[in-house]
Amino acid sequence: MGIRSMDWNEWIEMDSNFVRYHETKVKQLEKDIDAHVNYVDNDVTRLACFEVYEELTQYLTHRFPEMFSLKDGILRNSVTKEEFAYPAPTPKEAMSTSAKLIQDDIALMVLNDDGQYHLDAGAVCLPGFWRLKEKFRMSLDTLHIEAGVPHYQEKLMKSMNRFFARMTPDKPVIRNNFFIQLDDGLHWSHRMGDEKNVDQVASWATANSRDLTIEDIHFRSERQSLRRLPKSGALMFTIRTYFEPITTIAQEPHVPGRLAEAIRAWDGTVSHYKGRSHWEGIMLPYLDEMHKKQVASGALDTEEGEFPF
Repeated sequence: MGIRSMDWNEWIEMDSNFVRYHETKVKQLEKDIDAHVNYVDNDVTRLACFEVYEELTQYLTHRFPEMFSLKDGILRNSVTKEEFAYPAPTPKEAMSTSAKLIQDDIALMVLNDDGQYHLDAGAVCLPGFWRLKEKFRMSLDTLHIEAGVPHYQEKLMKSMNRFFARMTPDKPVIRNNFFIQLDDGLHWSHRMGDEKNVDQVASWATANSRDLTIEDIHFRSERQSLRRLPKSGALMFTIRTYFEPITTIAQEPHVPGRLAEAIRAWDGTVSHYKGRSHWEGIMLPYLDEMHKKQVASGALDTEEGEFPF
């Protein structure tokens, strides 16, 4: 699963891209809030939605007091000048407001009567190429199997279900992944499929890599945190996307060589899942050339940083 323990000081990360992410989220929510925010209307999930807003408010006002403040039932963001009612009047407003507070998307997994955790609530504005309605109410296993996550059933399913069941509120974890994207769409990759065609599930099968250039290709990495909420018992995911052109990250010492090495180590299942055939002919030669330049320039004489960088 690639998980590691999370320091509470690192639960939510803020950076100079906050306004860009925020404006993109607000635009999506204003365009169609129901497409991006939803929850199952039962006692546990309603409580979990309110709890997300409560936990984020308490965290952000203490971790980033120069940006967030709470007074007389009003939560204020000094950067965007927004003011939000606290507590929120409805679960949907709790989730939509939470989405506006951070750069992350939010997903709540709730234990159902079938003994499985299901995606029963979410505020998802920057998914890349999937829609909340496509995955809403799916179980943990179905989410991974339908997405074609490599080796899930034979290697990950039992351990992941066991891990979810045993999680306690005091032991949050984080993990990182990465994808290669064919365009610069933070909230939706237009080369993966038509965002407006809600009846079509976007995937590599619908991807268009025609006339692709190295300048089009972006590195998309998700930093996922997972914690159990203490009141509702729901499991809360935050999904923070880091999104940069390949031509930008390839300027970093060691990155081109390490990235090319990692990609070439993928087996056929992983390569298919990550759409390697769509971009490898352009990106791998570019990474190899950048690596050669770094070797020649002495850039690799510096010590390589620890993961995560």
